Amino acid sequence: MHASFKDLTTLGIGGSTGPFIQTESEEDLISIIKKLPAGQSFFLLGGGSNLLVSDEGYFSTVIKNEVTGFTQNKNILSVKSGTLLSELVDFANKKGLSGLQNLAGIPGTVGGALFGNAGAYGQTISDNVVTVRAFDPYNLKVHELSKDECRFDYRYSVFKKNKFIVLEASFSLASADPAELKKISKETIKKREVKYPPGIQCPGSFFKNIPSQNLTKSQLSKVPKEFILYNKVSSGALLESVNAKGARKGKILIAPYHANLFINEGN
Repeated sequence: MHASFKDLTTLGIGGSTGPFIQTESEEDLISIIKKLPAGQSFFLLGGGSNLLVSDEGYFSTVIKNEVTGFTQNKNILSVKSGTLLSELVDFANKKGLSGLQNLAGIPGTVGGALFGNAGAYGQTISDNVVTVRAFDPYNLKVHELSKDECRFDYRYSVFKKNKFIVLEASFSLASADPAELKKISKETIKKREVKYPPGIQCPGSFFKNIPSQNLTKSQLSKVPKEFILYNKVSSGALLESVNAKGARKGKILIAPYHANLFINEGN
């Protein structure tokens, strides 16, 4: 069975997959990888919300991670990596567990969010991580990593380097009023929908912002203060300053209202 990345990514771009396998259990996911011929490459696909795939496609095996589920022990919430991040936020809000509410509206899976340390409005998914269980596809073993071992940083985790596959994560969350958490998430989604209308073929903000501590004093002095939010220089503001808003190449449009949104309007 094959599939098209055009149907598997929020950008709606990309050629055919190689053999395409969907898995709904952790045991099957590990078993599939163990059965691949030694040295054979494969690609693990989550929600497809952060991918730009060539029209030529990808000819090796593609494994779609649909392993989902929650386990709660008081304020410790464990979640399988194929669970949608939006479902995790909704579940935590409903249970009155605070620490994820600002992540509402971010597309993709929990595994993908941990891989890239997704965040928004001053909150990141790594803020309340306790441990992450992950599978090493090279030595074929499952490891449990502490938060420190995950080496989370701005849009970074150790999984980008070691290529471990995130299986499950545990979060330590504070108790809060469910109604208040739901209100915050609803307001967050409302803000996001101004930038990302439902159905938009876009991966979200395209370029990372720039941590202000990575700039020299001389560089930072040239950046207007209003470009800096949460100690990061806004890439959208920088792009806007060079008139990127509304620019177009073929059917790819830079949003006329936000210079860091690259939208696919065609094929």
